[in-house]
Amino acid sequence: MSHRRSSFQSNDLFPREIDIEVCLKTLKIYQKMEGDVNCVVWDASLVLAKYLETICHQRPDFLSGMKVLELGSGLGVVGLTAATLGAQVTLTDLPEALPLLRLNINENKSKISSMGGYAIAESLVWGDTSSEILKEEFNMILLADCVYYEEAIDPLIQTLQCLNDTVTKKPVIYLTQELRDSEIQKKLWNAFYEKVSENFYIEKIPEDQQHANYRSSDIVLLKLNKK
Repeated sequence: MSHRRSSFQSNDLFPREIDIEVCLKTLKIYQKMEGDVNCVVWDASLVLAKYLETICHQRPDFLSGMKVLELGSGLGVVGLTAATLGAQVTLTDLPEALPLLRLNINENKSKISSMGGYAIAESLVWGDTSSEILKEEFNMILLADCVYYEEAIDPLIQTLQCLNDTVTKKPVIYLTQELRDSEIQKKLWNAFYEKVSENFYIEKIPEDQQHANYRSSDIVLLKLNKK
């Protein structure tokens, strides 16, 4: 299960440009004037996207040829950044979110291919263990601001476990989450963290290792590996 829901008309949209400085490319991301949680570019997605860029600045081949899966892609900022940095990316979300996600992929396709990357969008419902995506092998899994609804926590963790259990090489997982102030959101994050720590080693990435202009004490960045 994912917390992304989407439908759109072209007159509902406006673009946002996101610079990827390390390769001198600018992504154009269409977002909605109003709507549900996947209609805008969230800060946590920028923190993760810019962290990937920061690593590539230090290690230019970090994502080159890597098979990457993004969960709960929303508008696709993180996955499209990874693809522009040379990765082969499968961006996933609920079926109703795919039209806008695919629009953003097509808008940036030439920039991605010029860097040797590739991006496609596919439907993936968290907790659906029959999905063909779960049979593929990925080097890396990305997710930004996906812990939002209580009913999505267990299916999300189940999906992460399935992805790790069906590959010969365990992929690394990078996750960002905005730590919101409401008691409900605090409880949800604590519940997710406790459950995911049962099966994954968790490393918190310090702020001083993140992008200088895209980091925040309110947004946690984690690296997960299967135990």
